[in-house]
Amino acid sequence: MVSNGKYLDWIASQQARMVSLVDDWSSINSGTYNVAGLDRVAQAILPEFSSFGMSPELVAVSPHQELDHHGQLISHPLGAALSLRIRPEAAQRVLLAIHMDTVYSADSDFQTVHRDSTRLFGPGVADAKGGIAVLLFALRALEQFVHDAGTDDFGWEVLLNPDEEIGAPGSASLLHAAAMRNHIGLLFEPSLPNGNLVSERKGSANLHIHCQGKSAHAGRHFTEGRNAITVAANIAGQLNSLNGRWDGTTLNVARIDGGGPLNMVPDTAVVRVNVRYPDQCDQEELEQTIDQIVATAGRASGIETQRFGQFTTPPKRVCGVMKQIMSQVTDCGHTLGLDLNWQPTGGVCDGNRLAGWGLPNVDTLGVRGEGIHSRDEYLMIESLTERASLTAALLIGWASGEIKWPFDVGTELEDK
Repeated sequence: MVSNGKYLDWIASQQARMVSLVDDWSSINSGTYNVAGLDRVAQAILPEFSSFGMSPELVAVSPHQELDHHGQLISHPLGAALSLRIRPEAAQRVLLAIHMDTVYSADSDFQTVHRDSTRLFGPGVADAKGGIAVLLFALRALEQFVHDAGTDDFGWEVLLNPDEEIGAPGSASLLHAAAMRNHIGLLFEPSLPNGNLVSERKGSANLHIHCQGKSAHAGRHFTEGRNAITVAANIAGQLNSLNGRWDGTTLNVARIDGGGPLNMVPDTAVVRVNVRYPDQCDQEELEQTIDQIVATAGRASGIETQRFGQFTTPPKRVCGVMKQIMSQVTDCGHTLGLDLNWQPTGGVCDGNRLAGWGLPNVDTLGVRGEGIHSRDEYLMIESLTERASLTAALLIGWASGEIKWPFDVGTELEDK
């Protein structure tokens, strides 16, 4: 029987170093559209991943295109992703992934990091700079074991992307390629506030409906105009009325952009809506219903209507291999004195996308904390070494054979 004690003891000794790294990384603003800040964070993280025998690389991602409030497509440049692959030809391969970006813009007033005796407060400390530290130190412990054991049949890949907070539009192709190269995914989003891990997730889509009418003077030529705002409002009301049609599905009409001077018939409007749905079987009907509402409203009003945005984040369900991996994570937790529980959530992450491409994954192996996406965000300091030990125990267990690899060794990736 392989003992992982010395490797986990080493992790336990690294808490101060982990806190220091998270402090440094989180002190740099890395809002999704702050490309300069994301580059600084990537450059700060890069040296920490340069000790594994291969040099990590920064990979450019495509810009993000979206509709502005005038209905014009604009392009936002994005930061680079960090990629590292170790023993990529090994028979057993694991992807470890998390994002570098945060929801805090470059002009946010939440920019500094501070701590008390048990917590580290700051932008992105839990979501997800703490997760980067967790996976980094778990991999360092794994590599100590690999060196001691002289094994080379367990490979891994790290992918840190710059755009998860907006749905990973630029890094989706990198995530897809990584999903095709690996058997299992481990993601380091923070655990739920009570320390539970996420089992299932709803799917999500962000849709933007452009209504293009015709402007006219509101007094002299009112009847010659085509009011885009009224059509957008009609569409918004019909979309809202779909709530309750499919069990667990919600459509949140978040914003209508458009309009102008009160004496002008508005010619442009954009309806923005977020869809959450628990069952992949409902997606086709959802899309068809939304598109029918949009098209019918356009025809009835003589206004051009067009839907932008796709259903790119499918629901994540628990089945087959996922149940086995979750059980193994729970068992590893028990050996460390952790009582790990699982619960579903309506939130989404890259784990949804990876699962949709066939990669079974656990996506909340990051730190314990609370207040993410708010100025109250913090992580529990003790959870840095706690969750790094959990991941290391799982990885070392698979690499040593003490924990059963969920696939037959040598399983073709398309059969996973």
